[in-house]
Amino acid sequence: MILEKLFEQYPKNISKIHRKTNIKLHDKTILYGAKNTGKTDFILNYFNNFEHNKIYINLNNPKFNPQKDIEELDSFCNKMDIQLLILDSFNNQIQKIPNINKTIIISQTPHNIHDFTNIEMPPITFKEYSKIHKYSSEESLTNYLKYGNLLEGESLKEYKKIEFLHTLANNESNFWILKNLILHLGSKVSTHQIYTKLKKEGKISKDRFYSYTKFLQDSKTLFLLEKLDHSSAAKKLYFYDFTLKNTISFDRNFSALFENMVFLEILYEYLNGDINTIFYTDKIDFYIPKYSLGIVCMPFIQNHILESKLNKISKEREFCEKFIIISLNQSFIGENLGTPYEVVPFNKLNTHHISPT
Repeated sequence: MILEKLFEQYPKNISKIHRKTNIKLHDKTILYGAKNTGKTDFILNYFNNFEHNKIYINLNNPKFNPQKDIEELDSFCNKMDIQLLILDSFNNQIQKIPNINKTIIISQTPHNIHDFTNIEMPPITFKEYSKIHKYSSEESLTNYLKYGNLLEGESLKEYKKIEFLHTLANNESNFWILKNLILHLGSKVSTHQIYTKLKKEGKISKDRFYSYTKFLQDSKTLFLLEKLDHSSAAKKLYFYDFTLKNTISFDRNFSALFENMVFLEILYEYLNGDINTIFYTDKIDFYIPKYSLGIVCMPFIQNHILESKLNKISKEREFCEKFIIISLNQSFIGENLGTPYEVVPFNKLNTHHISPT
C-alpha cells in the first residue's frame, strides 16, 4: 500500500543549509511561495524533532494517485494515529483534506481553505543569506551578487539555472512569457505592453498570458511596483531572484540587478513583505510613505553625479523628510537643497536607516 510506504519512508532532512527565517507555523498552515525558496526544507527542519507519528506526501510523486490514494488517507491517518500530515506540491489536486491536528500544506500560491492560515515563505534577503552562510560581510555580498538568493543558488551552474527556469515555467509557452518578463527586470512597463510585444512575435492567447502573470505574482515570483498616486501607470518590474536576467541575457545591467536586490531587502526586512507600503516616483527609486523616506539606488557614486541627481528631485521634497542613497560600499552624510541625505553601503543597511524611531 502506497500510504504505508510513504509513512515508513518519511524523508530525512539531510540538507547542509537551512532557512534562517522566523516563521511561526499554525496547526493548519499553507506555506506558499516561489520555487527554490526552501519551503520543503524549512518544514522538514521545523518538525525534525516531532516525536509523534507523521507522514509526508508529495502530491507530484508519480507513485501517488491523488484521486485514488487520497480516499484512503483519512482512515489510514486514524489507523496509524498520524499527528502530523504534510502535503507538498499542493495545487487543489485533492478536495477533502483529512482533519489531522497538525496539517501543513506546501504550495506555490495561497489557497482559501477553511481553518488554514496562509503564510508566505519570503525570498532570501541579504541579512538572512549572511546567517545561512558563514562568510565575512564582504564575502557574503560578493557571493550574494554572484549567485543570487535561491536557497541552493551557489550550486546552480548557469546551464542548471536555465533548466531551473524551464522547470519554473512548466511548459514552453509559459517559458516564453517568463523570459520576456525577466528581460524587463527593473524597467517601468505595463503587462499590456509586454503582451502586445509577444502577440506581434508569435501566437499567444490573452488568457494564458494574464493567467500566468497572475500566478507569478500570487506565488511571489514576480513583483509589480506601483507609481505613487498613479495606480494605472506603468509598474516597475522585479523578481524574487534578482539575478534571473543574467541567466537569459548577455546584457548585464548591474544597476537594475542592484535595484531589484535593494527592493527585496527593504520589502522583506522592513515592510513585512507588504508591497502596498512602497512606491516609486519619477525621480526616486523607492518611496515609503509611513516613514516619509525617499530611497535612491546608486551602486557606484561620484559626488558630482549624486548632487546632480538630487538637484533634479523637486516634487518629492514635499513629502520626503530624508533621502537614503544605497551604494555598494560608500558611506557618508550630506544635505542637498535643505534635505538631509545619507549614503549607506548595502551590506550595512539597518533598521535605523529605514524606520528611525
